[in-house]
Amino acid sequence: MLSSVLAPAFFDVLGLAALGVPLLAAAAEILGRVQRKAFLDRFAQHLTVMGFGLLALVLIVAVAGAGLAALRFPEIMARLHAPGSPLFPFYGALAAVLAFHGLYRFGWSLPKGPHLLLGLLAGLSSLTAIFLSLPALRGFALLLTPEAATAPGLVPSLGSPFWPCLVQYVAMAPALAGAMGLLFLVHRRDRDNYGRDYYAFSMRLAARWAALSVLPALLAQPWVLFSLEPGLRALVLVSPTGLLWALAVLLMLLCAGLWWAVAKSGSPMRLKGLMLGSALLAWLFHSLLLALAAELFFS
Repeated sequence: MLSSVLAPAFFDVLGLAALGVPLLAAAAEILGRVQRKAFLDRFAQHLTVMGFGLLALVLIVAVAGAGLAALRFPEIMARLHAPGSPLFPFYGALAAVLAFHGLYRFGWSLPKGPHLLLGLLAGLSSLTAIFLSLPALRGFALLLTPEAATAPGLVPSLGSPFWPCLVQYVAMAPALAGAMGLLFLVHRRDRDNYGRDYYAFSMRLAARWAALSVLPALLAQPWVLFSLEPGLRALVLVSPTGLLWALAVLLMLLCAGLWWAVAKSGSPMRLKGLMLGSALLAWLFHSLLLALAAELFFS
């Protein structure tokens, strides 16, 4: 199961990072105005360059994959895109993300007020896309089954696992944006010579936000577990699925610790290997979480 989700999880990590970028960039821009630190605006610019590039890459791959699927499975794709499909609201949210994120990325010459508004709109559209992605994914699975016509609502009751899963992904978006931001800053270090102080400041900030943002995703794991039906929860606790879940939690804790070590380092540029290693571990724990979701909710 894990091997089958590594590739989707890779692009999901990039996509979540892209969705998390406007949240971090807008926060940095606000802090820059409050604290009057030029480094924060520059950091926000770096984030938007990375985020829009990741967003474009993921959308290109997704469109190409959908095109191939339409050629190979035209009937299934027709069912998925029938009137009323839960995919359409998600597509609309992604279009809004692309529009606002693009305007935010290329609008740094605008006055600060309107530009910050674009960042806030990009962040809001990112949160909306994450919110709509879970019903869209559930609807995607239901439309491929005979039970689709009798399926319950796609946004379920308060006791459903939907809500802790939503918290998990909302938290992971800025966490992964911070993690990818670390690698992007390493990549841009020689190209954009803004000085050692700027890169040390920005790396510590990106790492701090990554470490703090992943904590709600960690706290959501027991919430997901206790939101399961009692029979399923008991089965998970005595099966290999529970061990995989525990491994995912341990990897999340390890990533948080590694990011915090970068955040507290006096010379974060010397920790490039740690930054890369933590990003790879983030890909691995996200792969485990996707495999668990497939096992628990779609098998």
